[in-house]
Amino acid sequence: MEIKLDTDTIRMIHLFESFTRLSVKDCLIFDDSVYFLLDENQKVDNNGLLKMLENIMKKRIIIFSYTPNLLEFLRSSIKNAREIKVRNEKDKKIVEITVDAIYKSKVIGKNGRNINALRKILKRNYEVDEVVVK
Repeated sequence: MEIKLDTDTIRMIHLFESFTRLSVKDCLIFDDSVYFLLDENQKVDNNGLLKMLENIMKKRIIIFSYTPNLLEFLRSSIKNAREIKVRNEKDKKIVEITVDAIYKSKVIGKNGRNINALRKILKRNYEVDEVVVK
């Protein structure tokens, strides 16, 4: 799937890459948060640098690490998942994530922010059609 980026997103990616020297594969901007999907085998080692970037961008930064394997990506992105299933049904790729009740609100996020960001990242980078949290 082709990913189209607007100028604000390109600006955020450039700022992030210039400060961290890491390559960004995808980026999503929501009201008060920026979600970065880093290229394979990359991670941020300096939390102080992230805090400084958050102050500059005036947004919370959430980082995902890309891996070609969808299940590996989901396991590394959703730490509190009890079970993750990927199934194909009628030309649709569906991800089912089972979490304990105490972690469900964290996975979904305020007003569905976290799960919506995850859905978009999965749609754009893994061609997932639907994400269900149980």
